[in-house]
Amino acid sequence: MREYGSEFDYTVNQRVVQNKWTAFRNFHLLRCGRDAVFAAATVLKERGIENVMVPALSCHSMYEGFVHCGLNVTFYPLDTQFNPKLTDGKQSGKHAILFMLYYGVTDLEFVQRLIREHKECISIVDITHSVWDQTVYALQADVLIGSMRKSVGVVNGGIFLSDRFAVQAKQGTNEFTEFRTRGFQIKNSYNETSDPEQKFAYRTLFAEAERSLDRQNGVYCADPESVETMMSVNAEELRHKRFANFKHLARLLAQDDSVKPLCGQLPETAVPFSFPILVEDQLKLQTELARLGVYAPVLWPIDDRAKAACEFSKTVSENMLSLPVDQRYTIEDMNVIYQRLKQALYGE
Repeated sequence: MREYGSEFDYTVNQRVVQNKWTAFRNFHLLRCGRDAVFAAATVLKERGIENVMVPALSCHSMYEGFVHCGLNVTFYPLDTQFNPKLTDGKQSGKHAILFMLYYGVTDLEFVQRLIREHKECISIVDITHSVWDQTVYALQADVLIGSMRKSVGVVNGGIFLSDRFAVQAKQGTNEFTEFRTRGFQIKNSYNETSDPEQKFAYRTLFAEAERSLDRQNGVYCADPESVETMMSVNAEELRHKRFANFKHLARLLAQDDSVKPLCGQLPETAVPFSFPILVEDQLKLQTELARLGVYAPVLWPIDDRAKAACEFSKTVSENMLSLPVDQRYTIEDMNVIYQRLKQALYGE
């Protein structure tokens, strides 16, 4: 039973992650995660790097910047705990390695060991799923990049951190920011009206924003309002809510054999991104959940080369849905999501 009016849960009311960001010699808040990839690609190109190894479980936007800069992308496999499987870093020619921290469960110590073992490579770590986890910033990588738009409500939200490399970001207006600003204005109204025409309008604008990145690619600064929001997030409160939601949903899902949770026990310091599950019919279940008001995205549609490089990544790409556990929701919301999942699966 949900309780109201009892003692508040204790959280450390300090904004510490932002200090972790500004501790880096080169710190940029950018338009989006793809701009952060583009910034990293520019660094590599300027230093004569020809090849980038990326995890097989990567959607196109996670490495589009490398391709645009003319770098060769090769895929490496993951184990079933989302950890890298690198057999040999001695590739021909100069190269870099992109590591991805998945869902807050990738083993940071293991990644750090790989970074040391491949010290002849430039190491780039995508921290999109762990951007609010302050333990991540102890990684001794050459570059940290990430997106924040799926973890806090901002128009813009990319991040580039490095003690080794500097980049230049463009100031001023751009189509991506303009489309998303208009989209959020309509979405805020939709939250009050539930008008389907408004829903269509803001979704159209968000999609147009994504397409604009192909027309106006590069490295752009985030808009001032987004910067102010990102710099003032109470990261510990965010972590507390996400962790509690994740654990509660995990207990509920343990009662059902029709879905398979893809994450095991979380470290106590983790800041969960979402809750990934494996399902029988990905598209059918996703469509039915959306009809019931639960939006469970397919995060990584991957290409055939990536599928050939890693069977686990292929399975995840074709069978995974991602359930929301973020700070907008409560334990009671997790109960509702679970009930709607059961309804989508069994018609209950």
